Amino acid sequence: MNRLLLLSLLFIGCDNPDNHGNLSIFKTPTPEQFNEWAEIDSTYVNMVSPMVDVYKGSAKLNFNGNPWENKSFQSEYSDLTWRELYDYVKYFTEIYSEVGYEEGEKVLDSINNRFDQMRDDLITWKETKD
Repeated sequence: MNRLLLLSLLFIGCDNPDNHGNLSIFKTPTPEQFNEWAEIDSTYVNMVSPMVDVYKGSAKLNFNGNPWENKSFQSEYSDLTWRELYDYVKYFTEIYSEVGYEEGEKVLDSINNRFDQMRDDLITWKETKD
């Protein structure tokens, strides 16, 4: 009986739609994973995936090498996931629609956001040798 309860809880937990996007931003989801996320919300297709592409493109502008592919850089931002980028996109979209672009930028500038910091670091990052 206990095993059945445990298996049921595991199944429910794994099938929970709130679990979408829980993958490091540095990893590419499988087509199946991405399709599941897109079924939950098309924001993954319309905004999140293009933003990941922008981050990857920004990294290629760095004259010190491509930080997106560097293990030290990835380690510094290892806490960032596709889901968190999704949440951030949903948040700033909501802010812009509520207060407009200019006021929204002021609100967003007052927030220390890890994705904004990563965006800046992708261009200026230089690996230090300790």
